[in-house]
Amino acid sequence: MPIFQKKFALKIAPPRTHRLNIGCPPQQEDLDDFRSITLNLVDKQLCFIDGVWMNGLKPTAGGSAAASSSGATAHSMDDLLRMKRRVKTLEQENNMLQVKLDVLVDLLTENVIELNEAKNQ
Repeated sequence: MPIFQKKFALKIAPPRTHRLNIGCPPQQEDLDDFRSITLNLVDKQLCFIDGVWMNGLKPTAGGSAAASSSGATAHSMDDLLRMKRRVKTLEQENNMLQVKLDVLVDLLTENVIELNEAKNQ
């Protein structure tokens, strides 16, 4: 009787080649339904487009928006608000870049002054 004999022999499970739901077709989700989200309220319709809720718009398959006359004004107001936000972010970015440029110019002038002092000595 050997001392170092294995007491249990592990069985290797065979790989699964078939799915469990053989008779059922795989799920196919239409992601386009989730890209255009509309919310209908009593007197208003909101549509989620490009991460922003827009008033009175309903996207169609052609990519254009079908809206009534009041919906068209709401569309232009939403575009105006979006452009104002974009202008504000661009102005903030421009201000930050101007500050960075000022800091770099200050560093450059300090280095030029130090270099001129080193040459004179």
